[in-house]
Amino acid sequence: MNSMVKSTDLQVVEVEGSGTVSLPPDSLRTNVSVEVRSASLEAAREEAAAKTRAIVSALEGLQIPSLQVRNVDISVSPISERDTEREGVAPPRIIGYEATSTVSVVLEGAPIDVLRVESSRILEAALSAGANQTSGIRFFLSAPQEAYRAALKASIADAERNAGAIAQAAKIKLVGWRSVSTPGGEDRGRAWQMQMAASRIGGSRSTTFPIEPEEIEVTATVRARFRFSKR
Repeated sequence: MNSMVKSTDLQVVEVEGSGTVSLPPDSLRTNVSVEVRSASLEAAREEAAAKTRAIVSALEGLQIPSLQVRNVDISVSPISERDTEREGVAPPRIIGYEATSTVSVVLEGAPIDVLRVESSRILEAALSAGANQTSGIRFFLSAPQEAYRAALKASIADAERNAGAIAQAAKIKLVGWRSVSTPGGEDRGRAWQMQMAASRIGGSRSTTFPIEPEEIEVTATVRARFRFSKR
């Protein structure tokens, strides 16, 4: 708590207040990707496209209400021969191509029990259909503004308590609010929670494991100034 008493013409007490609300997430987001390599550009592109279609079909086959599935990115790049003896003599020889396709998966406005079950099903279906990379599961609030407003109310109450404690200790009397503001550049709390780190999957396709969404904390901070008079 930063605070100070100013004995000026205005005579104000300046304090900070903070408030936090914790809410269960109601949405999730993840990206799953397939990365393939082939000797030819066309073969790499076609294999990536085929696996992407299989992934999308598997996810849509889950029949989860409100699930949004779409292909968001596809890239193809050459694989060069890594021969140090050729450096400075001639451009590296292209020996194949790598194609990567990414699918975005979003589920919004679902109860936490649904998120708990469906997050595992989504990853299992995607990886079983051919995905070999994942960005991890990101749980979030679909309407973080409401949580932030609740945190703001709590921060105002905290500022009032802080000012009251200063007034009691300094033997002064608070006579009303002077001003209140939020710090510049505040990000309005973190309304998301990463539950599973990004990873590259290799070997076994089995990914059956529980994912437990944690509550999301949203914090707000205010700076407040109160008028005071000496008792």
